[in-house]
Amino acid sequence: MITIFAAVEKGKIEKFENGAVSKKTFNGILVKSNRIGLPQIDRALNVLAGGDEESPYWAVFGGDVLVGGDGEALIIDPIPFEKKSSDVFEICDPAVYQNEEEAGLISAFLEEIDEAVFKIQFDAKIKKLTRWSLFSQKKKELKENADEIFDVFWKDFDRLKSFYKNINAGEYIVIFTLYEEEDFEMSD
Repeated sequence: MITIFAAVEKGKIEKFENGAVSKKTFNGILVKSNRIGLPQIDRALNVLAGGDEESPYWAVFGGDVLVGGDGEALIIDPIPFEKKSSDVFEICDPAVYQNEEEAGLISAFLEEIDEAVFKIQFDAKIKKLTRWSLFSQKKKELKENADEIFDVFWKDFDRLKSFYKNINAGEYIVIFTLYEEEDFEMSD
Protein backbone atom coordinates (compact mmCIF):
# COMPACT_ATOMS: atom_id res chain seq x y z
CA MET A 1 0.00 0.00 0.00
CA ILE A 2 1.25 3.44 -0.87
CA THR A 3 -0.47 6.60 0.28
CA ILE A 4 -0.07 9.46 -2.20
CA PHE A 5 -0.26 13.12 -1.17
CA ALA A 6 -0.59 15.54 -4.11
CA ALA A 7 -0.70 19.35 -4.07
CA VAL A 8 -3.34 20.52 -6.56
CA GLU A 9 -4.58 24.02 -7.27
CA LYS A 10 -7.99 24.78 -5.80
CA GLY A 11 -9.37 25.76 -9.22
CA LYS A 12 -8.50 22.39 -10.76
CA ILE A 13 -10.32 20.56 -7.97
CA GLU A 14 -13.35 22.81 -8.44
CA LYS A 15 -13.35 22.12 -12.19
CA PHE A 16 -13.29 18.36 -11.53
CA GLU A 17 -16.12 18.64 -9.02
CA ASN A 18 -18.34 20.66 -11.34
CA GLY A 19 -17.70 18.37 -14.31
CA ALA A 20 -15.54 20.73 -16.39
CA VAL A 21 -12.61 18.28 -16.05
CA SER A 22 -13.00 14.53 -16.66
CA LYS A 23 -11.62 11.83 -14.37
CA LYS A 24 -8.99 10.97 -16.98
CA THR A 25 -7.86 14.59 -17.24
CA PHE A 26 -7.84 14.98 -13.46
CA ASN A 27 -5.74 11.83 -13.11
CA GLY A 28 -3.28 13.49 -15.50
CA ILE A 29 -3.26 16.56 -13.26
CA LEU A 30 -2.43 14.32 -10.30
CA VAL A 31 0.42 12.67 -12.22
CA LYS A 32 1.94 16.09 -13.03
CA SER A 33 1.39 17.54 -9.55
CA ASN A 34 3.89 18.00 -6.76
CA ARG A 35 3.33 14.73 -4.91
CA ILE A 36 4.89 12.11 -2.68
CA GLY A 37 4.16 8.43 -2.18
CA LEU A 38 4.71 7.09 1.30
CA PRO A 39 4.52 3.30 1.75
CA GLN A 40 4.77 3.27 5.57
CA ILE A 41 3.01 6.48 6.61
CA ASP A 42 -0.03 4.64 7.98
CA ARG A 43 2.25 2.64 10.27
CA ALA A 44 4.24 5.72 11.28
CA LEU A 45 1.03 7.53 12.23
CA ASN A 46 -0.14 4.44 14.11
CA VAL A 47 3.02 4.69 16.21
CA LEU A 48 2.13 8.25 17.13
CA ALA A 49 -1.53 7.44 17.71
CA GLY A 50 -0.57 4.68 20.14
CA GLY A 51 -3.43 2.49 18.92
CA ASP A 52 -6.03 5.19 19.65
CA GLU A 53 -8.49 5.24 16.74
CA GLU A 54 -9.68 8.70 17.83
CA SER A 55 -6.16 10.16 17.83
CA PRO A 56 -5.76 13.49 16.06
CA TYR A 57 -2.87 11.99 14.10
CA TRP A 58 -5.39 10.24 11.85
CA ALA A 59 -6.56 13.68 10.63
CA VAL A 60 -3.68 13.46 8.15
CA PHE A 61 -5.82 11.02 6.15
CA GLY A 62 -9.01 13.06 6.56
CA GLY A 63 -10.73 15.43 4.22
CA ASP A 64 -13.72 15.78 1.96
CA VAL A 65 -14.33 12.97 -0.52
CA LEU A 66 -13.38 14.16 -4.00
CA VAL A 67 -16.49 13.79 -6.16
CA GLY A 68 -16.60 14.50 -9.89
CA GLY A 69 -19.32 16.22 -11.85
CA ASP A 70 -20.94 12.81 -12.45
CA GLY A 71 -21.55 12.42 -8.71
CA GLU A 72 -19.02 9.57 -8.41
CA ALA A 73 -16.19 9.59 -5.90
CA LEU A 74 -12.74 9.60 -7.46
CA ILE A 75 -11.27 6.13 -7.01
CA ILE A 76 -7.80 5.54 -8.35
CA ASP A 77 -6.89 2.08 -9.61
CA PRO A 78 -9.20 -0.26 -7.67
CA ILE A 79 -7.93 -3.84 -7.32
CA PRO A 80 -10.45 -6.61 -8.03
CA PHE A 81 -10.29 -9.71 -5.85
CA GLU A 82 -12.07 -13.01 -6.21
CA LYS A 83 -12.37 -15.21 -3.18
CA LYS A 84 -12.57 -18.99 -3.34
CA SER A 85 -16.31 -18.67 -2.83
CA SER A 86 -16.47 -16.78 -6.17
CA ASP A 87 -17.34 -13.52 -4.42
CA VAL A 88 -15.71 -10.63 -6.26
CA PHE A 89 -14.95 -7.34 -4.58
CA GLU A 90 -12.62 -4.40 -5.00
CA ILE A 91 -10.13 -2.91 -2.61
CA CYS A 92 -10.05 0.84 -2.97
CA ASP A 93 -10.45 4.09 -1.10
CA PRO A 94 -11.99 7.23 -2.51
CA ALA A 95 -9.63 10.17 -2.90
CA VAL A 96 -10.11 12.94 -0.36
CA TYR A 97 -8.87 16.49 -0.27
CA GLN A 98 -7.95 19.04 2.35
CA ASN A 99 -8.43 22.74 1.75
CA GLU A 100 -5.72 25.32 2.52
CA GLU A 101 -6.90 25.86 6.09
CA GLU A 102 -7.09 22.14 6.89
CA ALA A 103 -3.69 21.49 5.30
CA GLY A 104 -2.21 24.40 7.29
CA LEU A 105 -3.55 22.99 10.55
CA ILE A 106 -2.14 19.56 9.76
CA SER A 107 1.20 21.09 8.79
CA ALA A 108 1.42 22.91 12.14
CA PHE A 109 0.40 19.75 13.98
CA LEU A 110 3.03 17.64 12.21
CA GLU A 111 5.71 20.27 12.78
CA GLU A 112 5.40 19.77 16.55
CA ILE A 113 6.76 16.22 16.23
CA ASP A 114 10.54 15.98 16.04
CA GLU A 115 12.66 12.86 15.78
CA ALA A 116 13.15 12.59 19.56
CA VAL A 117 9.40 12.65 20.25
CA PHE A 118 8.78 10.16 17.46
CA LYS A 119 11.49 7.87 18.87
CA ILE A 120 9.87 7.88 22.33
CA GLN A 121 6.53 6.89 20.82
CA PHE A 122 8.17 4.29 18.58
CA ASP A 123 10.05 2.68 21.46
CA ALA A 124 6.84 2.49 23.50
CA LYS A 125 5.06 0.81 20.57
CA ILE A 126 7.87 -1.73 20.09
CA LYS A 127 7.90 -2.49 23.81
CA LYS A 128 4.15 -3.06 23.76
CA LEU A 129 4.33 -5.26 20.66
CA THR A 130 7.16 -7.40 22.01
CA ARG A 131 5.52 -7.74 25.41
CA TRP A 132 2.24 -9.01 23.97
CA SER A 133 3.49 -11.00 21.02
CA LEU A 134 2.61 -14.68 21.30
CA PHE A 135 5.43 -15.73 19.04
CA SER A 136 8.97 -15.56 20.39
CA GLN A 137 10.38 -15.43 16.84
CA LYS A 138 8.35 -12.30 16.10
CA LYS A 139 9.57 -10.70 19.34
CA LYS A 140 13.14 -11.47 18.39
CA GLU A 141 12.73 -10.07 14.86
CA LEU A 142 11.11 -6.88 16.13
CA LYS A 143 13.86 -6.29 18.66
CA GLU A 144 16.64 -7.07 16.16
CA ASN A 145 15.19 -4.84 13.45
CA ALA A 146 13.82 -1.99 15.56
CA ASP A 147 16.43 0.54 14.42
CA GLU A 148 15.83 -0.19 10.74
CA ILE A 149 12.05 -0.06 11.21
CA PHE A 150 12.37 3.24 13.05
CA ASP A 151 14.46 4.70 10.21
CA VAL A 152 11.86 3.75 7.60
CA PHE A 153 8.94 5.11 9.63
CA TRP A 154 10.74 8.33 10.56
CA LYS A 155 11.80 8.91 6.95
CA ASP A 156 8.20 8.69 5.73
CA PHE A 157 6.97 10.91 8.56
CA ASP A 158 9.69 13.50 7.99
CA ARG A 159 8.97 13.54 4.24
CA LEU A 160 5.28 14.13 5.00
CA LYS A 161 6.18 17.04 7.30
CA SER A 162 8.34 18.59 4.58
CA PHE A 163 5.63 18.12 1.97
CA TYR A 164 3.00 19.93 4.04
CA LYS A 165 5.47 22.65 5.01
CA ASN A 166 6.14 23.44 1.33
CA ILE A 167 2.57 23.71 0.09
CA ASN A 168 1.99 26.81 -2.02
CA ALA A 169 -0.84 29.28 -1.47
CA GLY A 170 -3.96 28.21 -3.34
CA GLU A 171 -3.12 24.51 -3.23
CA TYR A 172 -5.24 21.80 -1.72
CA ILE A 173 -3.95 18.37 -0.79
CA VAL A 174 -5.45 15.35 -2.56
CA ILE A 175 -4.87 12.05 -0.74
CA PHE A 176 -5.41 8.61 -2.19
CA THR A 177 -4.12 5.11 -1.61
CA LEU A 178 -2.85 2.57 -4.10
CA TYR A 179 -2.99 -1.06 -3.11
CA GLU A 180 -1.32 -4.14 -4.51
CA GLU A 181 -2.64 -7.68 -4.24
CA GLU A 182 0.29 -8.51 -1.97
CA ASP A 183 -1.13 -6.09 0.60
CA PHE A 184 -3.91 -8.55 1.41
CA GLU A 185 -3.97 -12.15 2.49
CA MET A 186 -7.12 -13.79 1.33
CA SER A 187 -8.78 -16.66 3.13
CA ASP A 188 -12.26 -18.09 3.28
